[in-house]
Amino acid sequence: METNYSYEITEKEIFDFFDKVEIPVFKPKEEVWKTISSSLGAEVPTKKIFLNQRIILGIAASLLILAGIISFLRFYTQTISNPAGKYQMATLSDGSTVELNAGSTLTYHPYWFTFSRNLQFEGEGFFQVEKGKQFTVESKLGKTIVLGTSFNIYSRSEGYKVFCQTGKVKVVSTKNSEVILVPGQMAEVDQLGKIKVSENITLEEPMSWRDNMFNFVAAPIQTVFEEIERQYNITITNTLETELYYTGHFSREKPVEEVLSLICKPFGINFVKKSENKYLVTQN
Repeated sequence: METNYSYEITEKEIFDFFDKVEIPVFKPKEEVWKTISSSLGAEVPTKKIFLNQRIILGIAASLLILAGIISFLRFYTQTISNPAGKYQMATLSDGSTVELNAGSTLTYHPYWFTFSRNLQFEGEGFFQVEKGKQFTVESKLGKTIVLGTSFNIYSRSEGYKVFCQTGKVKVVSTKNSEVILVPGQMAEVDQLGKIKVSENITLEEPMSWRDNMFNFVAAPIQTVFEEIERQYNITITNTLETELYYTGHFSREKPVEEVLSLICKPFGINFVKKSENKYLVTQN
């Protein structure tokens, strides 16, 4: 099916044209016009332009396909989940790497990452970011913004901690408080969005997990049990009625029962194995 569009050239338009153009003849313009009209017939010809509707539909379809491709690239999501008892190295589409501790998850848009380097992360991970555009890691209690550097993020229910190993790191809380960290500094964000900065932090404190070591300083014992659950893929039921705080460390290379004994014995509490991968902690 074709659609016709027409445009008629009027006598007035032709006279206007002749008024602007010098005509190399010796007759008046009126006589020239009569001669042209008589040779072409009584009616002035109509000029028509034909547009093929198939071409229009083809262009529209191409635009829709292009919009669909862009939408797919923009919103396609990849989630990398590291289960309990495992470590994993993830390489992002820009070449940046993330070492994931047990029970950690990151989500991002791999095909759009070149244009917008944003990702969501929960758990614990060590990031080594390639230089380039701004790189943003968003978590429930805050976000970390860098250009190219290395840092460790701890984002779990009990808190949000960021340690800067190289370069500079900006930490922003959900209340829009923010700090800039340099190597050796660590920021801790509490549930109210307040940020505390610690100086001269050694690598062993925030990143010992990469060497299968876990350090705790006055940590609630429930937090310690939760870390053991993640590292050994077990379940610990805590029936203690009083809150205890643990300072010490353990190696993931030790058997889980040896680790539980190491933690429970100083407090005079017991643990028993109820079934495969399930333990109960009780007061004496």
